[in-house]
Amino acid sequence: MPRISLRPIRISDAEVCFRWVSDPDVHRFLGLLQPARTLEQERAWIAGILADKEHQRGFIVEDEDGRPIGTCGLRGIDSEAGTAFLGIMIGEKRLWDKGYGTVATSGLLEYAFHDLGLREVRLSCHRDNRRALRCYEKAGFRPSSRKPERGRVRLEDVQMAVEREAWLPRRDVGEDGESAGEPLGREDEHGEAEGRGGRSSRERVR
Repeated sequence: MPRISLRPIRISDAEVCFRWVSDPDVHRFLGLLQPARTLEQERAWIAGILADKEHQRGFIVEDEDGRPIGTCGLRGIDSEAGTAFLGIMIGEKRLWDKGYGTVATSGLLEYAFHDLGLREVRLSCHRDNRRALRCYEKAGFRPSSRKPERGRVRLEDVQMAVEREAWLPRRDVGEDGESAGEPLGREDEHGEAEGRGGRSSRERVR
């Protein structure tokens, strides 16, 4: 399994994020709304998420050499109910199908269940996005019978969820018997670096 780290997103990440979402192969399954069409829109989108720290957390996925390769995050965080929605995108296509998405998803679940103390993490994924579905299944997600919020998903979306109790036995062992991922990187929680949701105005699932 590859080794990755997750660090809070910054406004300065807008350029690389915009490059990723400008690729048709990458933004094919982004969600209900279109990706940013300009760099300024991408910066504004990140700024909007940074301002909503109560309900969203977002991260840049970095590879073994500390290079950004994608984004992931939680949105719709409900501390009282103990739930949130997950989104992830590996923007560097050369790294698809190499396990980075699975490891990053596992790291984000560690953050959701251990750091935030949530009880369930949910997601919606287009049924044709087989790469993402495999990633989520490896990380512990299973199809959910929960009815989605009206107008928030498409008919072709698959609803999935993982509960903390089901995830705990998997947390230390990955598919190959090794640790599933690196701990999240830490930065000043009061700085601009914190917070990026997996989906706010648009979904990022890859």
